[in-house]
Amino acid sequence: MIENLPIGDLICQELEVQERFITWLARQMDYPYNTLYKTLKRDHIDTALLWNISKVMEYDFFERYSAFLKDRSPGLSIRTPTADEIINKENLSIGELIQQELTIQGRSITWLAKKVYRTPNTLGNILKRDHIDTALLWDISRKLRYDFFAYYSEWLKN
Repeated sequence: MIENLPIGDLICQELEVQERFITWLARQMDYPYNTLYKTLKRDHIDTALLWNISKVMEYDFFERYSAFLKDRSPGLSIRTPTADEIINKENLSIGELIQQELTIQGRSITWLAKKVYRTPNTLGNILKRDHIDTALLWDISRKLRYDFFAYYSEWLKN
């Protein structure tokens, strides 16, 4: 689980900096206000929703995860993908990216599933999706020592 990166609070703080409100964000995203309000009370969020919020607010919340990952991983060498790696993989889903990194590292879904406290079947199903919960992506990034959040940051620039 993420150690104190309250993404909902960070989004609300950035809304305040931009002198905007949750109602504005909900309207811009065509998203139910009550659902968004409840989501912003949590300390994790789905990457697809965070992507939309980042686009609408023109703010890279994924970069905050990347920075936090490096700050909270002393002694761990966290590899960040190069710009070329990101460009060459822009058509892949986050699940495919994770599976590719597992292959590169010679690890299996079973190995990762044990590390993130999921069954191999559950993790395999999660990795078939185009999006993932930020808390799980954080955990996967730490276990694989690889900054998957950097992909989202780079993709936001394009």
